[in-house]
Amino acid sequence: MGDRFRLLLIIASVLSLAALTSNVYAALPLFVFGDSLVDSGNNNFIPSLARANFPPNGIDLPSRTATGRFGNGKIVSDIISDYMGVPSVLEILSPFARGANLLRGANFASAGAGILEDTGVIFVQRLTIPDQFRLFQEYKGQITSLVGPAAAARIVADGLYSFTIGGNDYINNYLLPVSVRAAQFSPAQFNTLLIATLRQQLRTVYALGARKVTVGNIGPIGCIPSQLSQRSRDGQCVQQLNDYVLNFNALLKNMLVELNQELPGALFAYLNGFDILKEYIDNPAQGGFAVSNKACCGQGPYNGVLVCTALSNLCPDRSKYVFWDAFHPSQSFNYIFTNRIINGGPNDISPVNLAQILAMP
Repeated sequence: MGDRFRLLLIIASVLSLAALTSNVYAALPLFVFGDSLVDSGNNNFIPSLARANFPPNGIDLPSRTATGRFGNGKIVSDIISDYMGVPSVLEILSPFARGANLLRGANFASAGAGILEDTGVIFVQRLTIPDQFRLFQEYKGQITSLVGPAAAARIVADGLYSFTIGGNDYINNYLLPVSVRAAQFSPAQFNTLLIATLRQQLRTVYALGARKVTVGNIGPIGCIPSQLSQRSRDGQCVQQLNDYVLNFNALLKNMLVELNQELPGALFAYLNGFDILKEYIDNPAQGGFAVSNKACCGQGPYNGVLVCTALSNLCPDRSKYVFWDAFHPSQSFNYIFTNRIINGGPNDISPVNLAQILAMP
């Protein structure tokens, strides 16, 4: 009876894994790369100063706990998973990111990361893009051991890959009071360096198996509370900073068009986060917001100094704020943004939207 019982357990485990694999294939696996805008908690597991695993972060999550997400609630990858009807992917450094939990993808993003490896050194440690790629290669080995080479290759090839990177290269590199990069390069030269580096990174992720890749542009950093607190006396956006990233964004869009032509079977979709966010900063009422130039949680001018902690000022109605803290949007804005990239037209995401990408064979 003992041997028979063990055999039944093995059969049940195989059938369970097959059923889970089938369910995962019904929704594309999701692979998230980038910075704090999409970090779901990887920095909790490394000795980094860039963390959000303390309240009131996470106050609007179902658990009402700080998970390491830089926000009051869900980030964009969570909302995309909700749309696909699957649980949010786990951060790759989580002890739970093992076994069958990996079949739906993983989050490799890390607060403080940038396109350049020297971006974010002020945070002591973060997962650079090369680090994130290394972890992705290890991930591929893990799922190959779990489901075999053919099924693993299918998961990698079918996946939706998200890149959200670049803001830190300005905020925590070029715009720092003492910046080696600013001494080396003009803004235009710096953007040329960023684009050349990112181009190679996107080629690398393609070589690792990615085919459907969304790439977000840099948002209007001249409008975020951290920069307003340093550079604005009237609460108006700092146009010079926005001009820097508008130049980067134009180069990025052209580069993605070139990669789509250069790499067989590739689809690199351009997410126009700059214009979407700027639209609600300029006209907050259209999104149900009341405040767009001040963070819900923080301190100092525009609540834009340092990070959000339990000792910070906290707004009474978080749904009325475009920004949660000095750097990151609120959950309410994340819902609006995600809806726009899922269903929007070419001004929001091009050449196709996320719903169209997810419907592809």
